[in-house]
Amino acid sequence: MGWLSRVFRGDTRAPRDVDAALRAALLAVLDREYDEAEKMLLAAVQLDSEAVEPYLALARLLRMRGGIGRAIRIHQNLLLRLDPASKYGREALAGLAADFRQGGLLRRAIASYEELVSRDPKHVEAQRMLLRLHTEVRNFERAIEVAKRLARLEGTDGTRAEAALRVQMAETARAEGRSDEARRTVKQALRKDRQNVRAWIVLGDLEAERDRGKAALAAWGRVPAIDRGSGPQVYPQLEATYAALGRPREFEGFLRELLEERPEDSGARLALACTLAARGDTDDAVAELRRILESEPDDVEARSRLGRLLLSEHRDPDATKEYGELLDVLERRGLGALE
Repeated sequence: MGWLSRVFRGDTRAPRDVDAALRAALLAVLDREYDEAEKMLLAAVQLDSEAVEPYLALARLLRMRGGIGRAIRIHQNLLLRLDPASKYGREALAGLAADFRQGGLLRRAIASYEELVSRDPKHVEAQRMLLRLHTEVRNFERAIEVAKRLARLEGTDGTRAEAALRVQMAETARAEGRSDEARRTVKQALRKDRQNVRAWIVLGDLEAERDRGKAALAAWGRVPAIDRGSGPQVYPQLEATYAALGRPREFEGFLRELLEERPEDSGARLALACTLAARGDTDDAVAELRRILESEPDDVEARSRLGRLLLSEHRDPDATKEYGELLDVLERRGLGALE
């Protein structure tokens, strides 16, 4: 008790047993008095150095406060005297893995989580962390294995998750210049999930790089069919490719078909307005932009494009009115308020 006497200096608040120290630490954490909480947890481990829970709580508090090195040492010391297969052993191993991850030691975190799941194959949280970590270090094959295992544990269909990982794998391969591998991988992703928008975008990009314009158009054209909200991600590529193939009017036709199916699609209508403006059909472009603003008056991009278009046509009074409306929209969103 000498340590406690020195630290608490005879204060009557000094805890008399481990339970009292843990309760005091909990209250301190709830009050965000973290120095006090650490002091109480240190008291708890002094009162009973064989108790495991105070060490686990202290290590977690230290990690939360950025004391990664101290947390690692506590967990490593615990694992020297605990059976890693026991309940507390698994908790210490999970804590050590979390320490390594927060400290940026991803390979060591992965090794710790791998050991944990070997001891406890049904540890769902460890499987989730492994999936995230393997993805972060771009070990996609291993990430896919973990995703399948996690899906079995959770009783879910893991095909979409696998497809998403294969798309990331394809993007990595493409960025590293391995285009053939990227193309094979993204097609594997689409065999798993035909509705994966990102996969179609990547496939279109890869086909365009191979000068296969028609194949690129086919891939990119699937995007708005699956998700209209993702259409603007491919409209510039579609327009440029149609133009390169000498078929610029077909892009306009493509957009008009989309709008016939869904007139409220502001993304397609904005793309149509831009195409018309670039071709010099200003009045038609203005009409399309005004149609967007009729239903979505706070659409910043449509309003700003309308203002620029009106200015380019020297319709200054109309442009001034639109920019005034734009400022009102920005102010309502808290973006245009002046100090």
